[in-house]
Amino acid sequence: MSLSHLAALTGAVLDGLDVAVDGVTLRAQSAGPGELFAAMPGSRTHGAAYVDQAVDAGAVAVFTDPAGLASVRGAGVELPVLVHDEPRGVLGRLSARVYGDPSSTLTLIGITGTSGKTTTSYLAESALRAAGWSVGLVGTTGSRLDGQPIPSDLTTPEAPDLQRLLAVMLERGADAVVMEVSSHALSLGRVDGCRFAVGAFTNLSQDHLDYHKTMDEYFHAKARLFAAGSPNRAERSVICVDDEWGRAMASIAADGDHPTVTVSTGETGTPGETGARWRVAAVTVAEQGSQQVAVVGPDDVRRDVTVPMPGAYNVANALVALATVEQAGIDVDVAIRGLADVAVPGRVEKVDRGQDFLAVVDYAHKPAAVEAVLATLAAETDGSIAVVLGAGGDRDTEKRPLMGAAAVRAADLVIVTDDNPRSEDPASIRAAVVAGAEGVPESERRATDIREIGDRRAAIAAAVDWASTGDVVLIAGKGHETGQEIDGVKHLFDDRAVLGEALAAAASPLQVLVAGSGSDVAAAKRLLREMVALAADSGAGSAHRAGGSARTWAVFGELADRSASDDNARAVDHDGLGRQAVRVAVDKIVAVGTSRVVRALHQGAVMEGSWGDEAAFVATPADAVDHMRTVEGYRPGPGDVVVVAGPDDLAPALIDYWRNELHLGVRVVEV
Repeated sequence: MSLSHLAALTGAVLDGLDVAVDGVTLRAQSAGPGELFAAMPGSRTHGAAYVDQAVDAGAVAVFTDPAGLASVRGAGVELPVLVHDEPRGVLGRLSARVYGDPSSTLTLIGITGTSGKTTTSYLAESALRAAGWSVGLVGTTGSRLDGQPIPSDLTTPEAPDLQRLLAVMLERGADAVVMEVSSHALSLGRVDGCRFAVGAFTNLSQDHLDYHKTMDEYFHAKARLFAAGSPNRAERSVICVDDEWGRAMASIAADGDHPTVTVSTGETGTPGETGARWRVAAVTVAEQGSQQVAVVGPDDVRRDVTVPMPGAYNVANALVALATVEQAGIDVDVAIRGLADVAVPGRVEKVDRGQDFLAVVDYAHKPAAVEAVLATLAAETDGSIAVVLGAGGDRDTEKRPLMGAAAVRAADLVIVTDDNPRSEDPASIRAAVVAGAEGVPESERRATDIREIGDRRAAIAAAVDWASTGDVVLIAGKGHETGQEIDGVKHLFDDRAVLGEALAAAASPLQVLVAGSGSDVAAAKRLLREMVALAADSGAGSAHRAGGSARTWAVFGELADRSASDDNARAVDHDGLGRQAVRVAVDKIVAVGTSRVVRALHQGAVMEGSWGDEAAFVATPADAVDHMRTVEGYRPGPGDVVVVAGPDDLAPALIDYWRNELHLGVRVVEV
């Protein structure tokens, strides 16, 4: 594509030679040979400052504003430059043209709304594939074509990346692409140049007010997908009119008799006051959280639809998806068959490790979403509900107290933890959520317990430890995400995996028998006998297991002297304790201390068992922890049984390490 052609398309002015480009990028270091570097003005720096990187990477031209042109020429770069006063405003159209206007060939479906975009996209994708179409998906969980991942960033990628992605999907045989369209994408022009065959609206509730400032501004950003005169207006619209925002959006979409279909879950089989063309006649909760929904379409035919997820909001999502693919030309009955087996990552996703209560991960990170998912789970259980949640840093601060308030109104236990703090102080974010929770009058609360645990892994473990038979544990906020961003660093963290680990640890905890303060050698020997009985019951230890991995441990420090014995007598007593531990087949012994009597304890174990590596001798509780941390074979695991007797600081140091570093479930028994 020649620069002169792009200049004529966008109204830009060409400074330099007319050359051809075959790609566009906003990232200087990613510019390939023959590509156009789009150097946009930013809030902190101008993209033109990185033009040398773009040149080194192979860029053959630059697209920028007058200030960018001055920067490029000031750097001594002689590449041709397309200059536009508002380059970001035309970047989408320019990128689309460079990549051959892929959306003019594809059936492009755009889904917007505060909640439900991802689930509705997955449902629509499945319905289209049931009809034999090759389908691309672009959204929060990533991009894929016919189920195979394609790397991408953001809910809706930047305009050049999006057009490149659509072109790749088209080249690989895609018939349609279902895309989540965020309010940011619409406001910032990321979807300019896209020709939407169908646009769908799910709902609107508070979110992103750090960017949009008011709900009206947020609403009108979403409305760009439907409004007359908008470059993003879809050829056909599907609007959920379950709330006032949906009804207002339907009015905008239908302006000028534009093809608009409305859906509502609040109907009872007749159009009702909203006049929805798709409506719900009946809902029956089925097994495993699915729902059987009777729907009535524009043809007034009643059809049965299986919605494979719980919750009224998922009925709405399914109805929007069904109406959307029908508008795209898919037979309704074929589409219905495609909805039945959809699973959406991190959306009411169950984590089962054989526990006797329900454990769920959900992406709910907005007040209305938290309220909705808790209401759904409450309808499925007679037990108590725990929710672990936080709020993201560098995002809408107004919703933080609302998140806490929504949680205490609908859950019995609320644990406020860190989400993605980003550059903010995590404690300040948690404080805002806690303040919202505690600000709810007691008469309006379901919660009887509000806790603050900053470490997300520890918070999840605490919720699991709290749960009893028939209860529900909900981990909210991050859903499918596989990282936690803290102070600019993204750490590996997947709620589903961490919850699974906590469930497994709780199912087979590390059992710790702790001698009371001031215990003597006789008390430690009694504790060993208690351990033998417990190990026999659970199958732990070399004397009891048959091919299993659970082991027995004894960690002893210097014990109290209640009979005022001399050092020789005390050394003999401690030596005997070490020997008894070997006789009852303890797998690992750790002697902690520097005194003569502790050395005798260690020596007694070694002499009785002729061991070596099975008996360790360290100076302090901290050294004991470090030994377990660094020496192979000295890390306790799930199902192990441990005896701890010695100074008062010994057991707390070990238990803290086991819980917070090894992330073991720990059941402490003081004897």
